[in-house]
Order: sequence, then structure tokens, then C-alpha cells
Amino acid sequence: MPVTTATGTERSGLAKAGAGAFPEPDEIEYPERNWIAQSIAHGDAVLQAAAALRNHFRDRTDVLVAMELAVYYRRDDNNLWLQPDVQVVFGVSPANRSSYRIWEEGKAPDFVLEVASPSTAENDAEHKAREYARIGVREYWRLDPDGTLMGSALKGYEASGGKYAPVRPVASSGQDRRFPSRVLGLEVSSRRQARATVLVLRDPRTGEETDGALEEAERRRRIAERDSRAAKQEAIAAKQRASAAEERVRALEEQLRALTANTTPSERDR
Repeated sequence: MPVTTATGTERSGLAKAGAGAFPEPDEIEYPERNWIAQSIAHGDAVLQAAAALRNHFRDRTDVLVAMELAVYYRRDDNNLWLQPDVQVVFGVSPANRSSYRIWEEGKAPDFVLEVASPSTAENDAEHKAREYARIGVREYWRLDPDGTLMGSALKGYEASGGKYAPVRPVASSGQDRRFPSRVLGLEVSSRRQARATVLVLRDPRTGEETDGALEEAERRRRIAERDSRAAKQEAIAAKQRASAAEERVRALEEQLRALTANTTPSERDR
């Protein structure tokens, strides 16, 4: 992927561009970029990670989750771009776009995931890591869908002083290692499936996990809908029971008043 390392002057230009200092030349285009899965495992891992993240943030209108969306990071130069396998950006609209331009959006992606393949693993580990740190990506994660390319299935890095520091696991039991993502507010881990090792998201507040598998997401959606219907039906039944009880109380009160009214004063004094 053609990505040119910026000089000190270019870094300065990137910072100024973020403030919207220059007009947009009409003749410059920032086109979408093509993506081809490197293998079945690579494609499955990318698709499921994007699905898991979209599902988690589905109710948010200020979170963009994108798969293979080109990120242009220097105004007036469409030769400088990166194409994360998956990215998450907070504080922007999730509306459709053909590319992501940092100077227009006002910020770099917050979270980036790269899924390794034999042809990209080394570039992901070195060149892309430097570029993501330089443009301001807060967390950079790498996933090995084959289990043979990185030494460990999942590695996470968070920005610290302009560089990346490894994210330490919060839990480790055999092959099950969970890492905290401060950006996402989730714990992330990896899970081996039949065709690929995939990303797993865990909400530490609820303990709920998702790996983005379509059948699993659909199963959980049906369970949630069933539980919601059951809860609504129970609420209606409870309201009906309460209404019936109130009606019985009113009837008894009416009967008591009627008996009291039909009793003479001498009878009441006895």
C-alpha cells in the first residue's frame, strides 16, 4: 500500500490542516480504495470484527465503525493514505462516506485493528505502527487469524508520548487472555473458530461477549426480543392483576358502606 513517510514540514502541515486553514482545491480527489481479503481466514476475521463493533455501538449516533475505509491524513496530497482493516472513531457521524479525511472530520481514528497476513504482517508491525502513532490513533491492535504470524494471536498498543506502549492483559488463563481497551471501554481477546482466529469483545459491566459471528448475533437478537416480549407481557399481566385487585377492594368498600347505611343507629351502638 503506497504510504509516504512525512517530513517535519509535512507534520506541521498536517497539524495546520486539522484546523481547516486551507481551502479545498476542486481538482484534488480522495478516492475510495479497493480491498481484497488475503485469505478466507483474513476475510472472516475482518468481517467479524467489524460486525462485533457495529453491533456493540449500534445505538450510538456519534460513533463510526468502518471496514477498509481509506484514511487520508494530509490535505492536498492524495498519495498519503492508510487503509485500516477496521477503525472506530468517536465524536463523528456514522453516515456513509467513501473515504475518511482527517482535516474534515477533525480527528484521527481512535481505534484501529489490522488483521495480519503473510504479505502484510511485517508492514503492520513496523511502518503502519509508526504512521498510526504519528497521525494520532489512540489505540492500535493487531490480530493473527492464522495463528502463525505474530507469536501471539492478539496484540494491543496504546499511545504514550507519541509512541505505542503494549497493552497489558487484565486476565490470563491458558490461551484465554483478555486485554483492556480504554478507548472502547471493553475487554478484547481472541477466539479460535473453524476457519480463523477472530476478535472477541467483552463488556466488563455485563460480562456479555460477542465475536461478530452473524449466526450468534442473530441468536442473541432473537433471545433479546423474546425476553423483551415476555417482560412486556408480564408487565401487562401485573397491571391487570393490580387493576383487578383495586376493583375488588372498591367492591368490598361499596358493600361495607351499603351495610353501614342500612344499619339503624341503635343497631350500630350495640
